[in-house]
Amino acid sequence: MPVANGTRLVTASSLFVRLTVKLSPFAFELPTLYLPFIKILKDLGLQDVLSVVRAKDLLLNLQKSCGYQHLNPNELRAVMEILHFICDGTVQANLSDGSNWVSEAIVPDDGCRLVHARSCVYVDSYGSRFVRSIDTSRLRFVHPDLPERMCTTLGIKMLSDMVVEELDHEDQLQALDMIGSVPLATVRQKLSSRSLQAAVWTIVNSVASYKPAFKSVSLEQLQSLLISVADKMQFVWCLHTRFLLLPMFLDITRVSKESIIPGWEDGFRHRTLHFVNQSKTCIFVAEPPNYISVFDVIAIVVSQVLGSPTPLPIGPLFSSPEDSEKAIVDMLKLGSHRRETEPMGESNWLVGKELLPQDAHHVQFHPLRPFYTGEIVAWRSGKDGEKLKYGTVPEDVRPSAGQALYRLKVETTPGVTEPLLSSQVFSFRSISATNEASSAGLSVGGHTEVGNRMHVQVRTAGEGIGSSQLQPGTDLHYGRVSAAELVQAVHEMLSAAGINMDVEKQSLLQTTLTLQEQLKESQAALLLEQEKVDMAAKEADTAKGAWLCRVCLSAEVNITIVPCGHVLCQRCSSAVSRCPFCRLQVSRTMKIFRP
Repeated sequence: MPVANGTRLVTASSLFVRLTVKLSPFAFELPTLYLPFIKILKDLGLQDVLSVVRAKDLLLNLQKSCGYQHLNPNELRAVMEILHFICDGTVQANLSDGSNWVSEAIVPDDGCRLVHARSCVYVDSYGSRFVRSIDTSRLRFVHPDLPERMCTTLGIKMLSDMVVEELDHEDQLQALDMIGSVPLATVRQKLSSRSLQAAVWTIVNSVASYKPAFKSVSLEQLQSLLISVADKMQFVWCLHTRFLLLPMFLDITRVSKESIIPGWEDGFRHRTLHFVNQSKTCIFVAEPPNYISVFDVIAIVVSQVLGSPTPLPIGPLFSSPEDSEKAIVDMLKLGSHRRETEPMGESNWLVGKELLPQDAHHVQFHPLRPFYTGEIVAWRSGKDGEKLKYGTVPEDVRPSAGQALYRLKVETTPGVTEPLLSSQVFSFRSISATNEASSAGLSVGGHTEVGNRMHVQVRTAGEGIGSSQLQPGTDLHYGRVSAAELVQAVHEMLSAAGINMDVEKQSLLQTTLTLQEQLKESQAALLLEQEKVDMAAKEADTAKGAWLCRVCLSAEVNITIVPCGHVLCQRCSSAVSRCPFCRLQVSRTMKIFRP
């Protein structure tokens, strides 16, 4: 049956009487039109509400039907909603079968493909330091928009659990007592200083206030960690490390043949400025190039030991005089307490951003297609070289009969809605085999027809468009498109297809469309006048009928009966002695005249 403003044909098994999450284009809430048929639809597979078990089955079926294809933005959003629903339901209900499903959990990877969760890893704060130094082709990463708490619930492994960094033992470490003019003993003494520890604690609390991934620590815990760093830190001349993929200990280190650090010799090994093992029992700081401060390297090491997802701005504190650290923190305004901005809602997390490459081949041109509320679309205003961007449709909209194009509202940036021509709005093709089979009527020459409409692949953002959008006039009604705008849209569509439309043809087309509009207006005016004539004739007939004799229904009345006042024609009045309407005795008659 049709759902989503007529854009989808689905079976009853994809419908729910009540759906609290947005799962289009995979599942929909039953349209109110079909509420009288709930009993029949339940026999065909209609569900009352979405349960965790049903959501898991839905996700498994999606993976089977979609295969290893890229999800479009609407499908990715639906999958994310399903995963949020499953994880929240599993945590709240503490389901006993949660661990069994973890082994079969399906998640989107970083290429927007549905894969088994056990085959993916997610980038945790510690493992994020490895990403630029390893061969990522050996790993499959989960989609970056999947929160860490959900990754943990679904049993996805952390990158730091799968990759370990270890020292390259091909060369012996050459220990140093100082790097440049900075003695190791001075650094150790500074790390043990109470004033520095208090200043670092202030910065840590400030960062933790707007970085939820960074857990704040007590002053005592921080003092213990900094003292541990002071005890275990060593200065060395040069450090080489390598990255191993567990459990086979496969070397996945990525090394550039030409060093990108000026002053370092070329080599085939990974050179680094610092190393901290996972147990934080081995801490090395290598001599940096003369344009890098050793205090900045030490600040990175301390940040890593404290578990900060980003380096803490504590480098200047190591070179500051004793007991001045707190004043320096205040002077540099490092102790702010700004809270992290709340993330945008699920419906507009992509709105206004440029189209991602993996979504470009899902784009389809469908100018007479209806759109449903909340649908993610691609759009462009028609300016020269403008790339496609994401947007959402705030309300159900469909073209009127006979329209070549129509105007609809699209949320182009978060909170901003603009009217666009339907030729400037593109939908995304669904890759679900079930939805394709149900929504596609037949395939002709690589195009897919739905009803009388055709899906046409368009080129990626910004290609072949060399004209600007005509601004809609203030006198245009919502949804209506003028002849000039229609010509402009046709020119843009032909240009995108590599067909040139010269000025003469544009002028001829606009003249034709204008004449057609004038003809329609004339026909409408003629119909209006005809209706007026018909109305006047009807009123005349009604008025004439009001003077017909109600007895013979052929002659006009011209005699009134006294005393009742009823009227008859001359012939009927002479044939009665009593009034045929009220049965009063006729005393006399009186002739009357029409005005």
